Amino acid sequence: MRKSLLASLDGMQLMSSENPEVEPIDVPPPPPEELPPPPPPEPEAPEPEPAAGKRKDAWEEDYEEHIKPEKPMKPRKRRHYGGIVIVVTIIVILVLWTFLSPKVMPQAGETYMSSQRYANLGSYIGYRDIWAGNMTWGFSISGPNTTHVGTVITISVLVTKVYEKPGNFFFRGSWISLKNVSIYSENDTWLASMSNYTVGDFGPTASIPVSFDTTGEHDLYVRAKFLAYMDMRIGFMPLESVLSPAIYLDEPIVVSA
Repeated sequence: MRKSLLASLDGMQLMSSENPEVEPIDVPPPPPEELPPPPPPEPEAPEPEPAAGKRKDAWEEDYEEHIKPEKPMKPRKRRHYGGIVIVVTIIVILVLWTFLSPKVMPQAGETYMSSQRYANLGSYIGYRDIWAGNMTWGFSISGPNTTHVGTVITISVLVTKVYEKPGNFFFRGSWISLKNVSIYSENDTWLASMSNYTVGDFGPTASIPVSFDTTGEHDLYVRAKFLAYMDMRIGFMPLESVLSPAIYLDEPIVVSA
C-alpha cells in the first residue's frame, strides 16, 4: 500500500511538470485609510426661563409679547401753530383795516361852489394829478360880510370833491382830513385858525372864529391844509399832504364901530 501511494505521488509530480502554468492567486486589497473621528455634537442652548408670573405655555392672545415683538412707536409730529396764528392775525388786521376805513367822499360837482348858502364869500377849485388818480377839490367860503369892532363872527370853509378818476381798479376813491384852515389879511397877517370841523355827507366844514380891532373894509384870504387818503379794495393809505394856495374872498368884510 505504501508503494501504491508513492506511485500516485510520482504520477502527480509528472503531471505538474507537464503543465507549468500557475493559476493566479487572488490578493486581497489593502485596507482603507482610517478617517478621523467626527467632531462631537454642539451642546444645545438652554431654553430661556419663563418670566416670573407667566407660564411658558401661555396663550398667544394673553401674552402676545412672547411670540411677536412689539413694533417701535413712531415719534409724534409737532404741530406748528405759529404759522396759523400769524395767518389768522393778518386776516383779522386786513378785515379791520377795510371795514374801519372812512367812506369815500362823493363827487359833488360844482353844486356847493355856486350856492349862496355855502359860497357867498367866494369859492375856489384846485386840481391834483398824482399817481393814484386825478382829483379836483372845491373850497366854498361862507359867513357874514359885515360886523363890528371886537365882535366875533364865524367864517365857514367847506371842502368838497368836484371830480375824481382813480388810477386803477384797486383804488375805490379818496377822502380828506382837514389839518388846518386859517384866515389872513391882505398884508399876510394871520388873523385866526379853525376851532373845529364837522364832516357831512358831502365833505368837511371848518369853522373859523375871527374878530377885528379896526373899522373899515378888510380884504382877506384863506389857506387850507389837509391830508388826502385813498380808499382801496383792501384797506386805505395816505396819499399826500396838500396846502392850498391863497384863496381870496370875493368881497371884503366891512367892520363898523
